[in-house]
Amino acid sequence: MDTKGKMMITCKEATFLISKKQQDRLNFFEKMQLRLHLMMCKYCRRFSIQVNFMTKAIQRMKNKVEERGVEIKLNEEQKKRLRRKITEAEK
Repeated sequence: MDTKGKMMITCKEATFLISKKQQDRLNFFEKMQLRLHLMMCKYCRRFSIQVNFMTKAIQRMKNKVEERGVEIKLNEEQKKRLRRKITEAEK
């Protein structure tokens, strides 16, 4: 998604940057764009809080699983169901 060259970004671009921030570092300009948008948009602010909460919860779960040495695997039926849901969501 191209957010270069403009200071004001849309909610769609903001959610992209919020998600990108979880995976990667934002450059200075992206940080400023996101910060400015979040100051004005309560919906994206809420989305950002929810994404951060989910990321932390998943990390805590992952740490607990690693501590216990438990291996989590899906059976074939669960894999098929998950593939089907992903395919339906892509349509």
